[in-house]
Amino acid sequence: MIAVITFTDPRPTALSIERERALMEKHSALIGELRKAGFEVLDVNERLGKYEALNAGKNFGVDSMDESFKAGEIIAGSSVSGIIAGLWHWTESNLVTALVRETKRPILLYADDDPAWAGTTCITSVGASLWESAVNEYALNHVRLKGDVEKVKAWVRAVEAVSKLSRKSILLWGAPYTLGMEHLMDDLPGLKRIVGDFIMLDQYVLVRKAEKMLSDERLRVRVEEFYDWLTEKTEVKFDDLMLTPEALRRQIAIYLAAKESWSEQKGVSAVSIKCQPELSEVYGVTACLIPALFPFNLDAEGEKEVIPATCEGDVKGTISSALLFYLSGKPPLFGDIKYVDDEVVMIANCGASSLYYARLSENPEENLKATIIQGQCQGASGGALTYRTPPAEFTVARLIRRGGEYYLLYFFAEGLEITEEMESKLKWGKQWPHTAIKNPLDKETFISAMGANHLSLVPGDYTEELRFTARLWGVKAINLEDPREVKSFLEG
Repeated sequence: MIAVITFTDPRPTALSIERERALMEKHSALIGELRKAGFEVLDVNERLGKYEALNAGKNFGVDSMDESFKAGEIIAGSSVSGIIAGLWHWTESNLVTALVRETKRPILLYADDDPAWAGTTCITSVGASLWESAVNEYALNHVRLKGDVEKVKAWVRAVEAVSKLSRKSILLWGAPYTLGMEHLMDDLPGLKRIVGDFIMLDQYVLVRKAEKMLSDERLRVRVEEFYDWLTEKTEVKFDDLMLTPEALRRQIAIYLAAKESWSEQKGVSAVSIKCQPELSEVYGVTACLIPALFPFNLDAEGEKEVIPATCEGDVKGTISSALLFYLSGKPPLFGDIKYVDDEVVMIANCGASSLYYARLSENPEENLKATIIQGQCQGASGGALTYRTPPAEFTVARLIRRGGEYYLLYFFAEGLEITEEMESKLKWGKQWPHTAIKNPLDKETFISAMGANHLSLVPGDYTEELRFTARLWGVKAINLEDPREVKSFLEG
């Protein structure tokens, strides 16, 4: 939920019914735009009885310290993620400062481009006062916008996403670091300023549940029904080595075990499975159905919630995926940077990524039809889920850490068709899902800037939202399409 509050000039001699009606219209129009975009809005002026006040010949805008405090109590007592302060005309800055101090919420100072009123004067005055008073981090890091409702919506999406992440946990089955990758390790206590909590469970939890399903005749029915559904909805290529019917059943059991384990927790935003080597080698089957079906809206048991999922216990990758999901509402894709040249970045996860990307269709059946399950190229046994993502436009993001400092790398990417020539060059991991995007840099600079071998992406342009997110998190955003930002980051 986002709060919208409009202020006005408290001086009695400045009372103007014409001005107050204009403020009400601007306030109501902004709320209408936000609600039309699907946002839940708390109309603070309504809660304060300001519409009735205007009808009685009084000010519509908040015009006293007492009202600022009352507004603060309303907002602080709600589930509001952020505040938009309508500064369409002059107000006294200390009224806004008091609100920011009381609410402790991110705040956006906004006015339209109407030259009839002193919105520009008000925004610069209030903004300067918030910097001067520095009553909290939200005063120091406030945002100012003028006449751009689309940017306001981007800010709201960022604030809502940041709020959701901060109130939810990330579930890790198996802890990093996987395969000796230090960048998968992290400062988990420090990251609690971004994420609500981390739930860390041993992968044996999944093995135990899976083995119980496979050994109990009554419980195994669930596995068999899932097996029938999967072999009907996708193309399955069994072999005598990696992908046998029994190996697929074990993969299904691991997925169902993970689904059960997730349901036993409350308020989980995203999950990650370590897999290697405990599941892939020791238990003897890869856990590929988890990254394939968790971030997908359908499985054999019906329609389901989309849950971002990553591999190898990648904490920063999981946060990146969850962030993109909350910004876009779309299932995020997660995968390895498999190949880079001056033109192409190829992303291919080691066995599976969200099946949504098989066709990018809102009809899950279409995505399933475009998926092939075939033998893995690594691990003791199991199937990889094969597809080639069709061309589209994507937002790519990755939270990284260098020298103890976090950065948010991002760029807007043009998806590329995977041509027969590209396909002919694939050998290792050819059965993995592949996504090709245009390289925003040259290959040397791209590789030099990467703080991980994993990337996350979603369809659409959410770059503005990512810039706002980085500001809310207090980390530096690096746009890989901007040579100056990249140069500064590499030289820093």
